[in-house]
Amino acid sequence: MKPSLSIIVPVYNNERYLENTLNSVLRQSYEDFELLLIDDGSGDDSLTICQKFAGRDRRVRVICKENGGVSSARNRGLDEAQGKYIAFIDGDDCIDPQMYEIMIGVLEGEKVDLVNCRVVKEDSYERIPYEVGTVEVSNLPLNYLSKKGYFIDSSLNKVYRRALIGETRFNEKLAYSEDKLFITEIILKAKTMALVSNVFYHYIQHEDSLSRKDTEAVWEGNFRVHERIYRRLEEEGIIGAALDSAFRGYARSIIALLRYDIKHRREASYNQTLKEHHAVLKRFLKVTPLSLGKRLEYLTYILSYNVASLVHYYPKRRRS
Repeated sequence: MKPSLSIIVPVYNNERYLENTLNSVLRQSYEDFELLLIDDGSGDDSLTICQKFAGRDRRVRVICKENGGVSSARNRGLDEAQGKYIAFIDGDDCIDPQMYEIMIGVLEGEKVDLVNCRVVKEDSYERIPYEVGTVEVSNLPLNYLSKKGYFIDSSLNKVYRRALIGETRFNEKLAYSEDKLFITEIILKAKTMALVSNVFYHYIQHEDSLSRKDTEAVWEGNFRVHERIYRRLEEEGIIGAALDSAFRGYARSIIALLRYDIKHRREASYNQTLKEHHAVLKRFLKVTPLSLGKRLEYLTYILSYNVASLVHYYPKRRRS
C-alpha cells in the first residue's frame, strides 16, 4: 500500500547534522509517510547514516545518485515519490513532531492545493511546544507571494498535493534561489492555499551554508531567478501586489550585483550591469516606498562606480 506522504531529503555531506534531521522526521505524529533520502554523491559518512536509518525503519528509502546539486536531488525524489502529498526537508534542518499531522489535516479539511507553516532560524534545534494555531485560506494564492513572515519563497515549509506539482521541477542550472522560482511556478498553478501560523520548520544555520557564501554564481543566480519571476508574472498578465513584490525583488537583485562588484573591485562588470539595468533601477527608486536612509543607500550604489566606492568600499577598508 502506497504512503500518503512522501518526504524528500537531499543529502550531501551532511554527516554532522543528518541524524538530528532524520530523528525529527521519524518522531512525527503523522506516521503514514515514506522518507526518501537522496544521497547526492556524498564523500563523507552521510550514506552510511542513511543506510543505518533505513535498516531501522521500513519507511526510509535510500536512493544514490551522482553529484548534481540540491535541485537535481529533489527532482530525483519527485520522480521516485509514491505519496499523494509531497514535502521537502534539507539534510541539516529539523521539524517539530506535529508538523505533518496538522498541515495534512488542513490540506484535507480545507481542500487546498498546498499549505505553508512558519519558520524559525536558529543555530541548533530547539523544539517548540505545540499550541493550536490559526489557519488562513485564500482562493488567490498569488497574493501570498508578497506575504511577510511566512517564508513563502521556500519549498521546505510546505506540504503539496502531488497532483499540483505535476511535471514541475527545480531548475538544475541555478546555483541560488531555485526555491523561489519553483514556488512561484507552483503557486501560479494553485487555486487555493492555506497558511498555518505555527512555527514547525527549524532552519539550522551553519557557517558553511550556501546562503552565507558570497560568490558571483550566487548573486548571478539570485538575479536570474528574480528577473525570470518578474517577466513570468508580466507574461501571465498578473497585476497588483504580487507583480509589485516581484518587481522590487528584481530591482534589489540588480543592486546586489552592483554591491558585489563594488566589494570585489569589478569596475567593468559594475558599469555593464548599471548600463543594462539603469531604467529598471530608476523606476524602482521612483515608485517604491523607501525610508530616506534606504533610498540614499540605493542611490549611492547606482550613481557611479566612484561614488559607490567612496561610500561603501573605502570606509569599510579603513575600518578593517
